[in-house]
Amino acid sequence: MSDRGGHSLQTVLQYLSQVDERSRGQESLVPATMVKEEDWQGLAFVLDGVKIISAMDEIRELLPYPDSVTRVPGTRKWMLGLANIRGELLPIVDLQQFIGGSPVVVDDQSRVMVIRNRGASMGLLVSSVLGMRHLPMSKQIPDSRFDGLLGRYVYDVFGLDDGVWPVFSMAALANDERFMSAAA
Repeated sequence: MSDRGGHSLQTVLQYLSQVDERSRGQESLVPATMVKEEDWQGLAFVLDGVKIISAMDEIRELLPYPDSVTRVPGTRKWMLGLANIRGELLPIVDLQQFIGGSPVVVDDQSRVMVIRNRGASMGLLVSSVLGMRHLPMSKQIPDSRFDGLLGRYVYDVFGLDDGVWPVFSMAALANDERFMSAAA
């Protein structure tokens, strides 16, 4: 039996076997920057000058700051208002101001991270998003604590060559009574 190119099935199978063997021998040459199973993946952003990271599965989407945000009377300063996003009213919160920092200055770098909790969506304004990061579990700092209000939402910390990366829990934020009580 032969294929259309005149090669026997045996020849094709031998060739595929050789390719398989060569590729297995190349595994060690794959760059270290490639994702490994033991890497933790998150979305990095800046909050009051601090590089923070959150689990990818806690963030639904990223949006630019909406053109129109309607302020809701009687709410705290960090509750910026409501925006109509594709027909859905999305509450927008200045996350930096909520944790005690100065209000985010909205510019081209600002982003709204959309989270979902208990079936409701919430938009969190941050000064910038740095992108997806892969953190080696070997760089996890055991039993680390973060001070201040931010510490309520940090459940893990990674120490990398470019600094310390606190892991911010969007679930802890969304379940915080203080966060859920935006009325002034």
